[in-house]
Formats: sequence, structure tokens, C-alpha cells
Amino acid sequence: MRKGPKLLGLSLIMAGMLLGAVGWHFNHADDAGVVEAAVNVPASETNKGLQQYGIMLDPPDSHPSPPQPGLSKITEDRAIRNASWSYPSLTKEASSVSCSYSLMSSDTMLTFSAEALAANPELRKSGRLNRTPVFIVTFKNVNVKGGLYGSAAQAVPGNGSLREANVVVDALTGVMLLTYSYR
Repeated sequence: MRKGPKLLGLSLIMAGMLLGAVGWHFNHADDAGVVEAAVNVPASETNKGLQQYGIMLDPPDSHPSPPQPGLSKITEDRAIRNASWSYPSLTKEASSVSCSYSLMSSDTMLTFSAEALAANPELRKSGRLNRTPVFIVTFKNVNVKGGLYGSAAQAVPGNGSLREANVVVDALTGVMLLTYSYR
């Protein structure tokens, strides 16, 4: 009897269950220490900067359709905490942190993490952002010497200072989708 493939399969299942449990706990644990009250960023101003990435933001619908079964909108505080946990250096350096809720669309952003695809069935099915509910967590006045994406090759020119760095969080799952900065 070959144990290699069975052991590998069992290991992958256990790893998936462990990651799922950690993700669930992280998104359902008590909130500890809110960073700052959430504020709204004008979508029209943000849209101008995001067009260079092929991304459009729409204001939330006044009568949104309900999320798919098993998904529910996370809170702004949860989005801020998830983004802060994923990017602790931004949190430490930011002069302020804010959050806005929007619907994001893009035909050019087609690569997402396995975690994002596994957590959101609509994203997994379409493979793109199509009026996807998101929270954009904005870290103001940050210094990112290694670049927003962690690569020295993508470092910010000059001293590495950004007026703002943005982390896009899936509003239905709490998973990071992408980061960007254009100011």
C-alpha cells in the first residue's frame, strides 16, 4: 500500500481545516482596540486614480442584494483590523487609518490569492471583481522603504513616503484582495 499520496492528501486536508479554523476565529473574535472611526472617501476622486489600474468603484446600492448563503458583510472595524494585521508596518507608521465601503469592478485584475478565491464563491466563479463589496482601508502618511508590495524593485521613489497606502478587503469574507497607492 502506497502511503505517500494518502499522507500528502491527508496533510493538505488538515492544513486546509487549520487555515479555515484560524480564519474563522480571526474574523469572529471580539474586537479589541478600534483604530479610528471610519470615514467615507469620495468615490469620484478615488476613481480617477484607480482608472490607471483598470479598477472602478461604485457607491453602495441603496437596496443591495443579499449575499450568498454562508457569507455576511463584515464590519468596518473588522476590515481595519484584518488589514492592520496583514500589514503591521503600515499600521505602526500611519498618521491615521480610515475605511470606506464601495463596490469594486475590474476586468484587468484577474489574479487573486487562493484564500480569497476559496472564501468568496462569486469571485471564484467569475475570476474577477464585478461590483464586489469591499472595504478600502487607507493608511495615511506611511513610509514603505521596501515598496508597498514588499519588493525592493517596486520601492517608492525618493524616501519611500506615501501620502496613502490602501488595502482592499473583501467585505463578505474579510480576506485581503489587493493593495494600491496612487498618491
